Amino acid sequence: MTSRAAVIALAAYVFISIRSALPQLPERIPTKFDWDGRVIGWGGPNTLWMLLAFQVLGSLVILAIPAIGRRAPQLVNLGFHRLSDYSAEARERIMPLLGEMSGYLAAFYSFLFAFLSREIIRAAQVPGTHPSPWPVGAFVAATVGLTIYYVRRINQEARSDSLLRPRQ
Repeated sequence: MTSRAAVIALAAYVFISIRSALPQLPERIPTKFDWDGRVIGWGGPNTLWMLLAFQVLGSLVILAIPAIGRRAPQLVNLGFHRLSDYSAEARERIMPLLGEMSGYLAAFYSFLFAFLSREIIRAAQVPGTHPSPWPVGAFVAATVGLTIYYVRRINQEARSDSLLRPRQ
């Protein structure tokens, strides 16, 4: 399954989950939790639609990074360098890696929001339910690890042929 398909599947899952759970949800649902899983914020059930909107919009922005890089390479930062610091030849070789990275990041981002939506619905349906914080920690670790991995690969690819333009 491609990362785009994963993003679409996760958004569809959240949409179906919200749509099927909405009629049974109370007027006030938990929307914010501390690290121990205790509820520290409340909202209405329609808050779940905003969560889905953030999931979809955030994923679209992340998936747009390669397109932004092609049109405005000075806006894409890759660790210590911007995409515009690389020669046109290097950028062409880097773009597939940037596309892979943004795809995985969008899928991770969608997974986090799908998890949060599911946990909010579960906590609203079963009072006293506490979400586990480990998936959020795993998401953060995976995102940082993936970003470091791809930024290093991109910089190694550029350095392998000395395709980095000297800074002026």
